Amino acid sequence: MKLIYLHQYFKKPSMNGGVRSYEFAKRLADSGHEVVMVTSDNENEFSGWKSEKLDGFEVHWVSVKYDNSYGFLKRLWAFFKFLVLASIHICSLKSDKLYVTSTPLTVAIPALIYKLVKRKPYVFEVRDVWPEVPIALGVIKNRILIQVVLFLEKLAYKNAAHIVALSPDMKNSILERCGNTPITVISNAADCHLFNLSLPSDDMFLKKLNSIRDKHKKVVFYTGAFGLVNNLRSLIKLSSFSDGEIGFVIIGQGKEEYDLKEYAKELSVLDKQLYFLSSVNKNQLSFVHSIFDMAASTVLPINVLYANSANKVFDAFAAGTPLLINHGGWIKSLIESSNCGLVINNDPTVNDYYILKDFLLSEESYERACAASLRLGENEYNRERLFERLLTVIDEEAR
Repeated sequence: MKLIYLHQYFKKPSMNGGVRSYEFAKRLADSGHEVVMVTSDNENEFSGWKSEKLDGFEVHWVSVKYDNSYGFLKRLWAFFKFLVLASIHICSLKSDKLYVTSTPLTVAIPALIYKLVKRKPYVFEVRDVWPEVPIALGVIKNRILIQVVLFLEKLAYKNAAHIVALSPDMKNSILERCGNTPITVISNAADCHLFNLSLPSDDMFLKKLNSIRDKHKKVVFYTGAFGLVNNLRSLIKLSSFSDGEIGFVIIGQGKEEYDLKEYAKELSVLDKQLYFLSSVNKNQLSFVHSIFDMAASTVLPINVLYANSANKVFDAFAAGTPLLINHGGWIKSLIESSNCGLVINNDPTVNDYYILKDFLLSEESYERACAASLRLGENEYNRERLFERLLTVIDEEAR
């Protein structure tokens, strides 16, 4: 089958960011499908489309500058530019089907145009309950605009041949508004083969990690975006209760970075109990999980955010790293049923810190959580197992 895979923010393994689309596109190509990834280059400026061969499939790039620090209007312009250019491009390609992944929701527009012009089906992958999140956050306030985006969401779901949701909570959210299209849950995945690798002896980044590790008995770390929804103030506040035995590291970038560092200074924890490091690629991420002790995933106390399927959670499972979260939802239920980590209050107290400290310093509890986390990565959330589910969706919809 000739398959177009539309993902505005596609990343290669050498880049910083999630590689779900890369891993699935590679496997689709290995299974005999002819795959073309259509995406954007957010850093380099050039005219027209550039293409490259990558592990059995093609990648078509168009220049669309974008950064997490962009405000609403600049983001909107990036979304609009990509949807126009991508719509024209995918309709010019020979194909049998489109696999389109959000966010942003605006990728639904090229999908709808593709279906109308090419008379071919599309599968719609929902990575986030957007626009529910920006509406809940108050980012989208205009009543007319809210109705427009909700209509677009419903239109995207209704016209899809199949919907792929990244969590059971996302599936339930979609069913509330559009229950007629078949939905399959395929969460983010654990790539166990990318973790627990041998460590180089002379790597500068590894030396930086070890210099932090040497100052504390145990280290909790966060990797990802520094955005409003990520609620990293919760982790910074938690670090303020530490007497130094437990260290905290925040790795990544985003528009909240300056404010977060100022908050850490206010609490007198910056470069003492808590450290900031720049974004890392997958190889460096393996080092982080090998050197540090517990991965954290935090969000604001807003129910729609609890449906998330964050890459950092499944990276923890792949590495056998215990998980710390500050929210409810399906991940909380998973932690409680599997004993792979801890759930603390969204607004942490000193009691939360002592629960965390006791957990990390208890060899029995900690090792049990490590084993439980790795079992989840090797079994239920293993990439190969989830890909078989995706292949069933693709092949079933081909008939």
